Amino acid sequence: MLKFKTLGKHYLFKWLFIGLFFLLQACSGSPEIKDPLIEFDQNIIVSSQKLKSSDSLFRAGSIILFDDNLFVQDEDLNFLFKVIDVNKDLLVRRFGKIGQGPCEIEPLSVASRSGVNGEMIGMFETQTKEYKEFQIKQFLETDKNTGCNSFQGKFGPEIRLAIKVGDNLFLGAGPGQKPYSLLSGNQIKQTIGEFPFQDQFEGIEPIILDLAYQNKLYKHPTKPLVLGTSSFSFNMDIMELENEGNLIIKKSLHYWPTEFEPSNEPNQFFAAIKEDNKFGNVSTAVSAQFIYVLYSDEPWNYQFPIKSMRVLVYDWEGNPVNMLELDQEINMLAVNEDDNYLIGYLDDGKANLFRFDLK
Repeated sequence: MLKFKTLGKHYLFKWLFIGLFFLLQACSGSPEIKDPLIEFDQNIIVSSQKLKSSDSLFRAGSIILFDDNLFVQDEDLNFLFKVIDVNKDLLVRRFGKIGQGPCEIEPLSVASRSGVNGEMIGMFETQTKEYKEFQIKQFLETDKNTGCNSFQGKFGPEIRLAIKVGDNLFLGAGPGQKPYSLLSGNQIKQTIGEFPFQDQFEGIEPIILDLAYQNKLYKHPTKPLVLGTSSFSFNMDIMELENEGNLIIKKSLHYWPTEFEPSNEPNQFFAAIKEDNKFGNVSTAVSAQFIYVLYSDEPWNYQFPIKSMRVLVYDWEGNPVNMLELDQEINMLAVNEDDNYLIGYLDDGKANLFRFDLK
């Protein structure tokens, strides 16, 4: 099983960038799983081209595309990210000075799209619970690292992850009674949603459910839409920030719960992921039109890190569009905003980047 333990603020962060702690456990019974593949009636075969810039990487913790610039979380020379120009197939910059000074960031930070038109990169610092924004164009057009917009204040312990969705408005995920929180500054103004299949976990503390699902958040490049996904099972919520400032869930696609063994002990909380649990959603990327899910229905103990050659494509209404069959296994994916291509990352003992042209 995968085992998550709370012994202070550091309990949650290591799995994102360092790895997962493995323990094996016999499993009893499996929940009914809804098969998302039956919703798709069109398969498209997509060919890959390996990028030479793979040789400039050691190991990626995450990847995200801004136009044709791939930000790869790969700590080097006191910077958290390497920036690769995909069209030139070349490492061009390093981004995210590591430190505690102004406009410096901590190593355990999560990058997201930000700004009205997706023109900024937002950084949520998981240990300090602080948020910073950086102008992408300004950063790429100057030889020096530029300044940033720093959110004044820190988020509370009920916020595990946050992205910016409006002027001083943030969407957070964490161990509250409901999985999603809309915040004005660092003050919660609304909570919405339910943990997938929550009625099956009566009596389980929300902090344990948050450990079992660990929702991630993806902002639409230009619209007030956000996708929430669970890390250890296949579930998605599409949310919209209305003009009145209220957050609503437009559509929920819940396919199966996380299989885990809960535990309550004094000052300790566990969500032990069972060995035959199926992650479903291996990696997610979003464009202006579509949601791309790297999908696997193999139990995680079959292979880890999980790899897949199958990408499920949805629109922002949650409708299935098509299924991409890649010619190369990958662990992570990123997408160009105009859906021209995907970038896939594979760790097979060394770092590999692949380009999959879609048009």
